[in-house]
Amino acid sequence: MKTPTEELKKILEGKDEGCIAEDVQKFFQRHGDSLPLPGEDTALDRAMWAASEYVQLSAKDESILSRVTLALLGEAADPVASTVLKLRDLVGAGRDSAVRTWQDMLAAMAWQQMVPAGALRGVGSRMVSLGTFQQDLSGANIQVNLGWMVDQDQFRILLNAKDSKGAAMSDVELRVKEQERGVVFSRKTNQDGSVVAPAVKVGPGSYQIEILVGDKSAQTPYFVL
Repeated sequence: MKTPTEELKKILEGKDEGCIAEDVQKFFQRHGDSLPLPGEDTALDRAMWAASEYVQLSAKDESILSRVTLALLGEAADPVASTVLKLRDLVGAGRDSAVRTWQDMLAAMAWQQMVPAGALRGVGSRMVSLGTFQQDLSGANIQVNLGWMVDQDQFRILLNAKDSKGAAMSDVELRVKEQERGVVFSRKTNQDGSVVAPAVKVGPGSYQIEILVGDKSAQTPYFVL
């Protein structure tokens, strides 16, 4: 039986680079638990790097890669700088792609999608739902439902905050931030642990939702109006 080193050497002797990349991926899947860490085996690192040139990364992987790269370069890593959702894409022909992008962006920032982004609705004002998503932050479970009122340039935001025992948390702050102008809306949860903001007036710009629990904060990706 070949050792992993012998198996990898045989794979790298192939002629077709695309096939080599595919075989290298399968090799890592088979031996992932027993391989040395990156930097410990130069040949292995070279094989992984070469194979990666023929693999298309998901939006989530691209976001993670960007954050890690910025950190390695010693720059201030902005986890949402590489990808921005244009809300207009949610009502166009590329809606499905935009929804997938939004969900990948949320996942890359530790948000769990509970209810996916929904279809355009026309009750009162046309609204696109960006879904309901949650994150555990400093012992609190934060749930956010976000909608965009297409005709009125308004956001509809519902927030719910509970502690580890399921009790409502007051004084959890919800902020709507615009990239250039800073905070354009702020409200804290009431005794029921909720914020109901049915009509947050906004204009053109790049926005994100920020949640603050004590000295900890969580942000959504930026989205462009």
